[in-house]
Amino acid sequence: MQNSLLIQAIPYEDESPISFLLRTTKLNAHSSIFNLIGKENYHSIIKESLNYHLADKVRFNLILSALNIDSDYAWLAFERSGPTNRSPRTIGAIEVPHELFELESIRYCPICLEENAYLKKLWMLKPIYACPIHSCLLIDSCPNCENSITSKTGIQNCACCGFRLDKAPVRDAKSIETISWFIDILNFNSNKLFKEFSACWNAFNEFFKFDGSNTDLKVFLSVYEYFHNPELSALKLSALINSRINYSHPKIQLIPFLKYEKFFKKHIKIVERNTGEYKISEKSISKKLKNYQIKRILKVSRFELEKLIESDYLRLGKKEFYHGNISSIDIERFLMGLINKDKPTLDSPNTITLCNDYIDLKEISKILEINYETARKLANYGWFNSKEDYPDAYDPKKYSKKRLDEFNRKYMLVAPLTKQFRVNPTNFVEKLESIGITPIHGPHIDSTPINIFLKKDVQDINPNDLEMIQHYQTRTGRRKDQLESKTISLNYYSLRDAATLLEISPNKVAILVQKGILSKDKNNPLLVQIKANSLLNIKNKLNSEDYLPYLDAAKLLNCPINWMKKYWCETGFLHIEDLVYWKLIRKNELAEVLKLKEDFVTGAEASALLGLPHSHITNLQNQGLIKPYYLGDTEKKVRLFKKVEVLKFVIQ
Repeated sequence: MQNSLLIQAIPYEDESPISFLLRTTKLNAHSSIFNLIGKENYHSIIKESLNYHLADKVRFNLILSALNIDSDYAWLAFERSGPTNRSPRTIGAIEVPHELFELESIRYCPICLEENAYLKKLWMLKPIYACPIHSCLLIDSCPNCENSITSKTGIQNCACCGFRLDKAPVRDAKSIETISWFIDILNFNSNKLFKEFSACWNAFNEFFKFDGSNTDLKVFLSVYEYFHNPELSALKLSALINSRINYSHPKIQLIPFLKYEKFFKKHIKIVERNTGEYKISEKSISKKLKNYQIKRILKVSRFELEKLIESDYLRLGKKEFYHGNISSIDIERFLMGLINKDKPTLDSPNTITLCNDYIDLKEISKILEINYETARKLANYGWFNSKEDYPDAYDPKKYSKKRLDEFNRKYMLVAPLTKQFRVNPTNFVEKLESIGITPIHGPHIDSTPINIFLKKDVQDINPNDLEMIQHYQTRTGRRKDQLESKTISLNYYSLRDAATLLEISPNKVAILVQKGILSKDKNNPLLVQIKANSLLNIKNKLNSEDYLPYLDAAKLLNCPINWMKKYWCETGFLHIEDLVYWKLIRKNELAEVLKLKEDFVTGAEASALLGLPHSHITNLQNQGLIKPYYLGDTEKKVRLFKKVEVLKFVIQ
């Protein structure tokens, strides 16, 4: 069948279906997969494959047909075991649940991408957090703009800022034995074991959602520990639950594990045995529970639970309002024997219906004397959230008058302050900072979009004092492009200025401060001010002729990153200057290694010269046919061979 495309990509054996389509898109000079397929074809394909993803064989087959591409390439896509979009995908003989796939965002290894510009199917699995070949962490957001990497404009550049993705900094993974174990499960084990793996993944993922710490890496390491050290896994879970004892009853926290009780019997037993004392308080977190969750907590059947609700034994009021919508605090009271037959519980509708003291954004802006947009920003940051006061009657479009009153009593915003003093709002915050009055929240403190002051700090300001302030540091005006010790007139730089000078995000600057690479003003805990000398130091290193980037050093040595680390860094020849987002190597040290490599080669390089497996050079050594040289400044030595001696075997 003749192909209607000008050029057709040839798929790699381990390539993802998205990658194949993106490469075909680029080869045919289209801006996106959508444009490659065409609007009419695209909408037709969606209608014919509802609930299917681009990476699923059903939809992928339709795309191949629309583009007149060989249908044999359908093996790139995933088979699905069912018709719903959450049905497991099959990899070999294993059914992998939907939750273990990253289908929307791209994850990649920068070294692999630089070697061959395509995306691997394996990278779509969440447990694969690092590259098993290069032992470096996979990247899931653009190193330049920090946005998620999408499939809009190909696989080599960020869709948002155009950054070359293969130029991303390489972050070494501490260990990849967990990944090797996971790949073995996929290749050599049964669906029965994988179902247990999936149950563990779902349970730990749901559990860590409690504090928003449910990263794929954290979940996977917990699952690995469950299989390899179950005793320690159970003890750690018990300790974690006890650390949250002020917020939720242990039984409520165990809900994710009760769902898969047959796998977590030991964990549940240890948690119940070691549980601390829980008391309902203002810190207690209320969450809505479904009937099936309550059944597991109370260890009752559906029929028994229905009877409990019918008889109002839980003191929930009219049962029809509460099916599948019961507050966890009510269940906690039941578990603790605190149900009062004569008095409705605090979370029951009898009290909630009386609590309708809500307010809208228009009223908030009027009371605080601010514009509607400022009120909206404050509301979006949760200042007037009604969820904590009325969890069972929560409406995201309604705001708590109680929280507004608390805010108004405690805090002051810039707009009403400038109106009060009849002053120009431009640089007003900087003026106040010059006399020691700083906001407690704001863009340069904790990324809050609006500067917020404590009322007690601004109540004694004298308008005349403000008029006298003529000289003060501002954040506006022309920014310096370079740092030179002679041109620095200030001792400190703001978080944002430091980020601009280092060409990274403010969040990354904050991490450099945490790591001790940058120093901050310790006398001003409310405002992150970076010491100019520490900023100068890091900038000088980045611009210095004495250093070069870690990746560039690996290229000059003509070896992968992991080999460079093993052969030349761990043996003391090269020392890494680790600046978190930049890894530097001294040029003079690299020159010594390059000089050494003129006469010597490593075992891997010797094997490559001979065109034989790596074990061959070791066999020659064991037979006494070639002499090894062990060199290095540490306990670890690199094994080298003289190049001339290796070349003798090539001639033979």
